[in-house]
Amino acid sequence: MTAILHEVINDTINQEIRQHDAWYGNITGLQAEKLLSDCDAPYTYVLRAGEFANEDTSDYYVSFVQPDFTIKHQPFIIMTSEEGWSFANGCGGGPYENASIDDVLYMIMHCKKDELQPLVSLVLR
Repeated sequence: MTAILHEVINDTINQEIRQHDAWYGNITGLQAEKLLSDCDAPYTYVLRAGEFANEDTSDYYVSFVQPDFTIKHQPFIIMTSEEGWSFANGCGGGPYENASIDDVLYMIMHCKKDELQPLVSLVLR
């Protein structure tokens, strides 16, 4: 039963990230910078794929506009277990059972939750 629960948790959080309004998939850091370069609001962000994934760990980037209008590419890792999912990016949090990526993204970006501005992808999901 715990293996099934682990698989459900893993599928749920990773699917949620890949269906997020700010998901841009396999774009490069340079492409993310180009998308964000005209944004006039700090903490406007895009989510994009990282380079590594295995059964228990997936990595992603959140690329975002900093308050000085430079672009930061913050890597983060999602780890899953029977207890829920956790993230790591120098700091970490979790395990979470009922939290969404939106509930923790501000911690990954080191800002206030109400400052987040997703750059909505127009790609059909």
